[in-house]
Amino acid sequence: MPEQRFRILLVEDNPGDAFLVRTLLEETGEPFDIEHRSDLASAMAVLNGTGADALFDVVLLDLTLPDSSGVATISRIRSCANTAPVVVLTGHKDEELAFEALQHGAEDYLTKEFPDGRTIRRSIRYAIERSRAERALKESEERYRKLVELAPELIAILSSEEIVYVNQQGVSILKADDSNALIGRSFMEMVHPASRDILGEYIARYQGGYGGRADFTIMCQRPDGENVELEVSAIAFTHEGAPAMLMLAEDVTEKRKIERQLVQTSKLATLGEMAASVAHEMNQPLNVIRMAADTCALQYDLDAVKPAFQRERLSLISSQTERMSEIIKHLQIYSRPDDDDFVPFDPMKAVMRSVDMIEHDCRLSGIMIDVVPPAQGCLVNGRQVQLEQVMVNMLTNARDAINENADDGSIGGLIRVSAMVDETHKVLKLAVNDNGGGVPEAAIDLLFHPFFTTKDVGKGTGLGLSVSFGIVEAMGGKIDVRNEGDGACFEVMLPIASFGSDGLDQDDEDLDECLPVETGANAASRSKTRILVVDDEIDAMEIISGYLEAQGYSVSAASNGEDALAISGIIQPNILITDIRMPQMDGNSLVKELRSRDPALPVIVMTGHPGDADRPVDDDGADAPVMVMSKPLNLKELLGILDELSEVCGE
Repeated sequence: MPEQRFRILLVEDNPGDAFLVRTLLEETGEPFDIEHRSDLASAMAVLNGTGADALFDVVLLDLTLPDSSGVATISRIRSCANTAPVVVLTGHKDEELAFEALQHGAEDYLTKEFPDGRTIRRSIRYAIERSRAERALKESEERYRKLVELAPELIAILSSEEIVYVNQQGVSILKADDSNALIGRSFMEMVHPASRDILGEYIARYQGGYGGRADFTIMCQRPDGENVELEVSAIAFTHEGAPAMLMLAEDVTEKRKIERQLVQTSKLATLGEMAASVAHEMNQPLNVIRMAADTCALQYDLDAVKPAFQRERLSLISSQTERMSEIIKHLQIYSRPDDDDFVPFDPMKAVMRSVDMIEHDCRLSGIMIDVVPPAQGCLVNGRQVQLEQVMVNMLTNARDAINENADDGSIGGLIRVSAMVDETHKVLKLAVNDNGGGVPEAAIDLLFHPFFTTKDVGKGTGLGLSVSFGIVEAMGGKIDVRNEGDGACFEVMLPIASFGSDGLDQDDEDLDECLPVETGANAASRSKTRILVVDDEIDAMEIISGYLEAQGYSVSAASNGEDALAISGIIQPNILITDIRMPQMDGNSLVKELRSRDPALPVIVMTGHPGDADRPVDDDGADAPVMVMSKPLNLKELLGILDELSEVCGE
């Protein structure tokens, strides 16, 4: 291996000093090649040259030259195209000068009272090694700086709430003009109010000396008002000797949007697969209503009307209508996008509703569903309709597996849904077991991957389990699958929010107690109140009008918005009851027109569409609110609302 030789550029105008340096270095036995120049201009010419002759390992520089003197000489040498570490040669024992030389870029300095060559050699080697270390450090810093700047995530350093560093991607995600517009600002100013408590908690942790990693999600607001969702990973950092937080955040706004779309697609696909069950659930009350109405009509045909029988049948029709209303309402809730916040709910309600949705199809296939409730009630955090989606997906998979494995009819299908509360770990375990032959071992690890399915072509989207996995994970739980006995077992584990399930859900309560009782107490105010009823469904309009007239109200009726406007021009109504979706002029336009004439006109909207119930009309600025009643209409409830309004109108 050839011996390494160090190239030295000696810049010294005193020939004696130059000779002495060369002699002392030769005596050390080190392999030095020395190039000598007597002035700064010639030294700079060499360093600005090209090729190997312009490259040196170190420059020994005198600060008193014919064409330059003082520490400015160092700066000029350092400005050359080919730089090298500088060791200053000075004839002055001046500590201030030495310190100033180091500030201007010198690696070391030597006085010209050279004791021996070893001192010079040590200084040269020190300068070379220090220069190499500094160069390696700069290259490393540059490398990591570029990595940080090119990172696709927001990277920022927070000292308390103050932003002390943010990369270019962070500027882009927050839609700022440049990093200078963010440095020195409070990051909390850009955080959505709903997320400030979360961020504040973690900032306080790191300010208090917490040294671990933290993962959380926050919502930020851009200057244009647009929200951006960030998944944050944070770790302890030190800035200017004080605790700080290094934050890496990924913009997951679009990702969350796609996930919600996948969830919605999966739900709609599930509803499509359950069309037969839904039709059956609707046909059952329709069948009862039809038979009850036919038996009532038959009594009239036979001239044998019995009032008690008629009342009983009408009561039956009313209850079956309410049953259909509940089915439709639940389908509307199930099919709409999930934008509600997480709330505590009873998971067994989700289990029973999902069983109700799939049970008819299972019975047609000869499959029994057995539900084993937990010994103790509990609540979990999340969205009930999403847990229903998970359970429906697992139940339909169990049904399909049994159907595929029982073509010969040799086994009876059984699906067991069991719930168990683990009080020690505060976990609820929901297990769905079937006897459908189990899952192929090679497929178990792939089941929760998007678009993977073990079903035949055309019988599955491959989205159900992957979407279910995401829903359960978002609720802080886990979902697992294994083969157990003669089938598969899908198990969902969810953290328990609290034990017991009383008093949270009023959906299943009997609300009839709250409905008004028909009395003659409001007879005076009813007779003075004129109601305009508008509905393009003639039968509905006539039934409502007739019922209200029988209760003592003065009623006008129209089957469209234009006729309603004409009638109200002649007889001004005190209260408007209108459908929303009508031909020619819809309910929105009618309400706006009548409210322009009478801003205090009370309005009751009848609607069978879920979107109308969220925001039926644009009533901004009106003196009276718009009330919404869902179809099918409860006439007793309507009467109670009208009695309250009529008393106000009569004052």
